[in-house]
Amino acid sequence: MGQIDDLNGSSLPDILRRLRALEFASNQHNMSITRGNLRLAGGGSIIVENGGLDVTGTATISGTLVASGDIDMSGSFTASGDVNLNGPTEITGVTSIAGDTTVTGDFTVAGPTHLNGTTDIAGDTTVTGDFDVNGPMKTTGTLDVQGATTLRSDLTVTTGGRIKAGDTEIHPGGNIQFGPDLQITPDNGTGSAAIQNGASEIVLTPENADYWAQFTGGAYFQGKVRAAALRLASLPTTSAPANLFIDTDGTVKRSLA
Repeated sequence: MGQIDDLNGSSLPDILRRLRALEFASNQHNMSITRGNLRLAGGGSIIVENGGLDVTGTATISGTLVASGDIDMSGSFTASGDVNLNGPTEITGVTSIAGDTTVTGDFTVAGPTHLNGTTDIAGDTTVTGDFDVNGPMKTTGTLDVQGATTLRSDLTVTTGGRIKAGDTEIHPGGNIQFGPDLQITPDNGTGSAAIQNGASEIVLTPENADYWAQFTGGAYFQGKVRAAALRLASLPTTSAPANLFIDTDGTVKRSLA
């Protein structure tokens, strides 16, 4: 049966019916923007309650992103500007930050962390796990080591430094000082060494097969390794009877005369 269009009838009831249906419609419950943009002006905002905001493309924020709750990221995070973290932050994925980073709260990294640029730490730093340094490390402040230390390579002390253990000091030149007066000084050219205690001095040096000790004042003892002899030099003379004989070389012999 066909519809009869009454040309003399009014279309106002139909318009009212359609307007009423539009007033009570909920088009935003399921809507799509194929082209164009959705713009909120004049201080408007989008409020999501008991739901979620899913972005499968790119979310561009030219202003400020304020997050008062947790941020859970499973992908990569790249920041080309400054990053300020004022609250607890936990990163389990790959993070690349090209700008400055300021952390005033707790900062926890559960995954590998790579810092390829210059890193400045102005606050206290505590490492409870292994701390491996594969490159050169320089410290200009005081280094306080309170645990056991194992040295598996050379320890080089340059000019201006020294090794101290109580009153004992080892200086870069090789001399060892025990307190203010007693010290052992090597002569790194001849192989000799001097033991000094105040004004007294003993010099030990190998000359061929002879090892001798010289005391301050010119007199010295010399013990030959091969000849097993004792030599005395620069001795004063006396007219008393002798029980020792000293030859012209200064070798001391027991007299049987």
